[in-house]
Amino acid sequence: MVAKLATGIMDNQALTQVGEAIGTLGLPVVVFPRVNAAHARHPAWQGHIDALRTGGVHVVYGPDVWPLYEPREAPAGRELPWAAVLDAVEEATR
Repeated sequence: MVAKLATGIMDNQALTQVGEAIGTLGLPVVVFPRVNAAHARHPAWQGHIDALRTGGVHVVYGPDVWPLYEPREAPAGRELPWAAVLDAVEEATR
């Protein structure tokens, strides 16, 4: 499940697993929302991020981790922020 979340592959099964994980006592959850600027402008977006954090989810998100670009305008070959994701996993599992 971590690999699916970290790489941004979110299908219905993964979403169900995240929902169940958030409600599971003692189970750390780390989410990296791989989004673009258009996604982040949606009026509900910040509320979703806030709700995840309120639920104890470690959200790997922000301009220092994943600068937002307009759809199809990100630099070619852009690397995923694996160091930040792994740091969040380490922090979540302490």
